[in-house]
Amino acid sequence: MIACLYAAPGWGTGSLLVEDGRVVDHEEPAPDGRPPARVGSDPAAQALAGRLVAFYAGADEDFADLDLEPAWDWHGIPEDERRLLRAVRAIPRGETASYAEVARRAGRPRAWRAAGAACAHGPLSVLVPYHRVIRADGTIGGYGAPGDERKRRLLALEGARAR
Repeated sequence: MIACLYAAPGWGTGSLLVEDGRVVDHEEPAPDGRPPARVGSDPAAQALAGRLVAFYAGADEDFADLDLEPAWDWHGIPEDERRLLRAVRAIPRGETASYAEVARRAGRPRAWRAAGAACAHGPLSVLVPYHRVIRADGTIGGYGAPGDERKRRLLALEGARAR
C-alpha cells in the first residue's frame, strides 16, 4: 500500500491510502500540522491527490469516475450500505438530497435512518459526497467530527446551500 499526503491550501493536509492503483482510504484535509509531503511514487495516488487539491480550490471535480468498490471491501461495508453510498455518490455537484431521498434512490424507501448512519460512519469523505445530504426540512444536518461548518463550507464550494 502507498500512503500519499496532500496539502489543500485553506483546508489543511489530507491523506490517501492506495493499493494496486486504487484508493482504499481517504481522510479529508485538517489543519493538524502534518507536512504536505507525498510518500511513495504511485501515479494513481499522486493524480488523485492533485484532483483533491483542485477540488478544494474550487475546481469542478466530482470523483464519480473512481471505482470505490475495493475501498468498501477494505472497510468491510455490507451491500445494503453500499447501495446507500452509491446513491449518495449519484447526487450531482451543487445539489443536495435528503436522507429520505437517498434511501429511496437506493431502493430502500423507509431506510432514511440507515442512510443517515451510512453518511455518519462512511469512509472516503468527499470522494463520497456526504456533505450533499441534508435533512428533509432543508437544514444542514450533521457532519460528524469535521463539524457542520465544514459541511457548509463544502456545500458553498460547490454552489449548494442548506438552511
